[in-house]
Amino acid sequence: MSIAKTVKQYLDGKHVIYEVLEVERFGSPLEAAELAGIPPRSLYYPVILRDPFGLLMAILPASHKLDFKRLGASLHRSVEPAFQTQLSSVFADCQPGLIPPLGEPYNIRTIIDANLATPEEVYVVAGDHSRLIKLRRKDFMLMQVNAWLGSDFTTPVERSFGAAESKAGLDQSHFIRQRVEQITELPPMPDMARQLFELRSNPDASAEELVKVVELDPSLTAQVLRYANSPYFNYKGKVESLHDAIVRVLGFDMVMNLAMGLALLQAFKIPRHGHLGLDAFWKHAVFSANLMQMLCQAMPRERQPRASTCYLVGLLHDFGYLVLGNFFRDEFLALSEKIGDGSAEDRIDIERDYLGIDHGQLGYWLLKAWGLQDEIVVATREHHAENYHGPFVIYVQMVRLTDYLLRVHASGKTVYEDIPADSLKVLGLNESDVIKVMVELLERDDSLDAMAKQLAV
Repeated sequence: MSIAKTVKQYLDGKHVIYEVLEVERFGSPLEAAELAGIPPRSLYYPVILRDPFGLLMAILPASHKLDFKRLGASLHRSVEPAFQTQLSSVFADCQPGLIPPLGEPYNIRTIIDANLATPEEVYVVAGDHSRLIKLRRKDFMLMQVNAWLGSDFTTPVERSFGAAESKAGLDQSHFIRQRVEQITELPPMPDMARQLFELRSNPDASAEELVKVVELDPSLTAQVLRYANSPYFNYKGKVESLHDAIVRVLGFDMVMNLAMGLALLQAFKIPRHGHLGLDAFWKHAVFSANLMQMLCQAMPRERQPRASTCYLVGLLHDFGYLVLGNFFRDEFLALSEKIGDGSAEDRIDIERDYLGIDHGQLGYWLLKAWGLQDEIVVATREHHAENYHGPFVIYVQMVRLTDYLLRVHASGKTVYEDIPADSLKVLGLNESDVIKVMVELLERDDSLDAMAKQLAV
């Protein structure tokens, strides 16, 4: 495959002198630079974003990483990665994730960090896995004449040139960051989840309509019935139909949100075992969903959010781990080993150092692209932000409190020290309220554990 047709026509039309370099197959700009034997500072690549006005191309060298929050702050609006459904028609002549950093030929707005000095020779990806284009600095800058000049939205990747092993580790970390930045093939919402989502938005939806949708998926039907028959709900008798599960045991909202969560989560396949594996994921999700619902019921009535939304937030808040495990299996396994049994704060620091982002941001990108309600999307992104006081703070603080309580429970401790004061204040709870809820949850520990194991299969 030659260089992207659009780029070739653009360069030739501007009478630019350039050279096409053949290199070994590469998976990221940093890897391309190393295979070609050129400084990462000399190879430029784009991150394609979306904002309220459409697509935006941020251009940066392979020696740097994009800081989404800084860029959003400098533009005074939110920016997020664009998805393949938006890019396939615009960049039809490029392979996914290998788009040249030239916005003008594709009619895409561009922004470049004015604080970065451009080297004499510039290299750019050519649209596929095995070619680079070499340009003179003046020609490259001439092609960016219409770009916005930003500042401080990129940060360098520190490189240590001591031990070769240390350098290789840093390069691998940056390689992963670039791959994550260039995710362009996140899947569409699963069809079952889409149908449930549409039904959920209908205020007049009936139990019969919900039954008809869920019964389209025998596996989902079986899981809901297993859930309803769990000792956790203490129903006297056997639940044999979805209608009975809704009317006699779980209720419409509970079945809707349970089915919605299952339909979304089970679209992703990750390894079962390990600190971040499917077994651990479902245990935390099931316990979180039920604990959040119980905390909601313990709150003062005037502060209570919708209990069913709390349940769904509990199920989905760690969704980013499924995105990571689905798209970056090797990195997911390595991260699981790095994280070990560390604290939540240690986990987030390790994720951000290793990936450049955390699981909250990954989950946020996809859940927002799928159009889930803002409460769920915001809580997914912000649930590790200690000082968050923005919209839907009640859900964010409820997840923070839930994570803390389950972390103490998992450690085997029975004393709850340092309960997050901000969370208690926002939720209108005191320590005795929380401890009472946890005692009630622990009485159902075996039932919840059995539910989680069923869902992880």
